[in-house]
Amino acid sequence: MSFKLRFAILFSLSVFVILTISAIYIIILNEEFRRDEFYNRLEAEGKKVSNVFFNGKNDRKWQPDSALLYIQTTIPEEKVAVYDSVLKPLYTSQGGDNIALQPGDFTNAKERSVFYFTKNKREHVVLYRDQPFEHYVAISGFDKYGRSKANNLFIILIFSILGGLFLSAFLAFFYVKQILKPLNQLKLRMQHINEKNLMERLDVGTSKDEISQIANNFNAMLNRLENSFDTRKSFVQHASHELRTPLANMLSQTEVALNQDLTKEQYRRILQSLKEDQQDMISLTNSLLLLSQYETLTSIEDWRDIRIDELVYETIDITKNVYRNAVISVDFEEVPDDEQLLIFKGNEMLIKSAFQNLIRNACNYSEDNLVTIAIKAETTRIVLHFNNRGRQLSAEEQQRLFIPFFRGDNSTNKKGFGLGLSIVQRILSLHHAQVSYSALENNLNRFTVILPK
Repeated sequence: MSFKLRFAILFSLSVFVILTISAIYIIILNEEFRRDEFYNRLEAEGKKVSNVFFNGKNDRKWQPDSALLYIQTTIPEEKVAVYDSVLKPLYTSQGGDNIALQPGDFTNAKERSVFYFTKNKREHVVLYRDQPFEHYVAISGFDKYGRSKANNLFIILIFSILGGLFLSAFLAFFYVKQILKPLNQLKLRMQHINEKNLMERLDVGTSKDEISQIANNFNAMLNRLENSFDTRKSFVQHASHELRTPLANMLSQTEVALNQDLTKEQYRRILQSLKEDQQDMISLTNSLLLLSQYETLTSIEDWRDIRIDELVYETIDITKNVYRNAVISVDFEEVPDDEQLLIFKGNEMLIKSAFQNLIRNACNYSEDNLVTIAIKAETTRIVLHFNNRGRQLSAEEQQRLFIPFFRGDNSTNKKGFGLGLSIVQRILSLHHAQVSYSALENNLNRFTVILPK
C-alpha cells in the first residue's frame, strides 16, 4: 500500500470518527431538547385542562361542562385524565383511561408538583395541584412532529457523514499528492546517485522546509560515504603496494637461490634477507589488523581511571628497550596540587599504545635523539606535548599526516609503513580526545594530545 493511499485512508478514518462523534452528540442534544420542549407543552396543556375543568368552582361533585370539550389542543394523540386526591378518576378523555400510570407516579408528582416520564414512545406528564382542592391531571401525547424532525435530522447527518468521508478521502489523496511531489522528485534524484557518481549532490534550494532538511542530511551522508570510499580505496591501494614490495623481493631472492649454485654464506644472506622481509610483512599485517580493529571499536562505558603521568613513564620504559640511545624526558608545565587532575577515564592498553606510537615516532625523526614530553593538567582536560627536533613537514604534508600509509619526505631511508599516526588518531578519537601536529621554531616538531576530563 502506497504512502498516499495509506495517508488518505487514515485521514478519512479520522474525519469519519470526528463526524460520527459530532453527529451522535447532535442527536443526543436534539433528543433532549425535543423531549423537554414537548414536556413543557404537555405541562401547559395539563394546567389549561385543570383550569377549564374546575372553572373556579370549589364543588368536588361538579362535573365538567361543555366548555372542556372546546379546549384548543395541539398535542397529537392527546390523552387526558383528571383524578382527585384519592386517585379517583374525575374525567378521562377518549382513551384517557388507557394512560399507563403507577401509584409511584402520583407520589412523585405530589413531591415535585410535576413529574415527567416517557413510555412506549409517548411522553407523559402528571401534575399535582391543590387549588381549588387537591387533584391530579395526567396528560399523554405522541410527539409526532418532533420525532419526524429528529428522524429527518438523523438521515441528514448520515448523508453528511458519508459525504464528508468521501470528500475528505478525495482531498487527502489530492493534497498528499501535491505535498509529496517534491519528495518524489527528490527520490528520483536519489535513485540516480550510485557508487560511481558519489560526487553528485542534491539541490537543496533556499527553503527551510523538511524536504530541504532531508536533502541536506542526504548530502551530508554522501560526503561521509565519499570520504569513506576514498579512505578505503587509498587504504587498499597503499596496503597492496606495501605488501607487493616485500613479496616481490622475496620472490626474486627465492628465484636467485633456486636458479644459481650459491655458497653457504650466500644462502645464509638470502635467508637473512627473506627473514627481514617476512618480519616486515608480519609487522605490516599486525598494523593493518590493529587499525582495522580500532576502526570497529566504540566507546566503552566501563573504562577505569588511568593515572596519565604513570602511564607515560611506563611507556617510556618500554620504548627505551628499542631505542637505547634515545633520551626521553618528562616535564610538568605546572605541578598540580590535586593528583586527581591527572586522572583520565579510558582504556589503559589503548592509551598506552597511542603514547608508544607517538614516542617512537619522535625517536625515529629526532636528529639529536632527544625527546621531551610536557604534561599540563587542567580542570577540564589534560594536555601532553611530544617534542623532538628534526626536519619539519610542509603544510601539504601536515594535511595528510594522519592518512593511513602516508609518509612525509623526512621518512626517507627510515623503516615504517605510515600506519602509526593513523592508529593514534583512531585510539584518541575513540576516547573523544584530539591529536594535532605543529611545526615550531628551531626545527621543533610537536604532537599535542588533548584528553578531555
